[in-house]
Amino acid sequence: MEKNLFVQKRVPINGIEMNYYEQGKGEPILYLHGIPVNSFLWRNIVPATSATGRSVAVDLAGYGLSDVPPGGDYSIQKQYDYLKGFIDHLGLKNITLVVNDLGSLLGLKFAVENRDRIKRIVFIEAVFMPAQQWYRQLSFQQKMMFLLFRNKKIAYHWIVKRNKIPEMMIGQMVVRKLSDEEKDYYLNPYKTDMEKRKVILEGPGPATFPPGGKKRSKGDFADEINKVAKGLIKLNRKVPFLILYARPGIITRRKALKYARKNFEKLTMINLGHGKHFLQEDHPGAIARHIKNWIEEN
Repeated sequence: MEKNLFVQKRVPINGIEMNYYEQGKGEPILYLHGIPVNSFLWRNIVPATSATGRSVAVDLAGYGLSDVPPGGDYSIQKQYDYLKGFIDHLGLKNITLVVNDLGSLLGLKFAVENRDRIKRIVFIEAVFMPAQQWYRQLSFQQKMMFLLFRNKKIAYHWIVKRNKIPEMMIGQMVVRKLSDEEKDYYLNPYKTDMEKRKVILEGPGPATFPPGGKKRSKGDFADEINKVAKGLIKLNRKVPFLILYARPGIITRRKALKYARKNFEKLTMINLGHGKHFLQEDHPGAIARHIKNWIEEN
């Protein structure tokens, strides 16, 4: 991607500035990324869908070029407040929501709490099951990562002090080999800002996910996932869903797909082929094509 392909924009949201880029006009298509990446994830998809709608990709609070939330509060609710503030600031309605990873938790929370503003939802390696069911279907490797991250001393050492986790995660979740320039777009924010590493450690993610996905308190990571999962079933009666998946996948695996078939009425599922987690890096053309076609049909 050429550095000047997109004009980066910044808007003030609840005391911080959030970074985004957009292309096209019409009803909005909002792209939300996961951990530890940023809006660069959608660089090859936004141009392809810009003829279909106003395609917007945002850096979530504390990620990419967006500011870190002040005061060390990186909680789900705080992250959600920034995202909702961003959506409100841009005046987005009739949204086609495209979510991945952390972006799915925050974006889907918005969807179930603001049903009248959502027109369609696209899931790409997203969380849509109750927390315990979702955790049980993860691979052994993923469960070990969650366990490792819950050790605060080890997690702080590797995430914050040594800054090794972002590069390791990206390397393990993409099939092809990224170029040095591509890696830099993802990794440079962590090289220059230690506070952004703390967002990974202390914000919603593997380090703060309750053991086994069992709710510990109201509003915790598992509780929010459970509320979203329940709300999605009701939302899907009116809002169509598209799940783009790959084999073997990382967080959307066979049992998750089985759950979706059982619980979602207005559902389209498409297998992209071989892939892990950041399918946008391995199948950008197919993802853009399927999103465009599906929007036209729905």
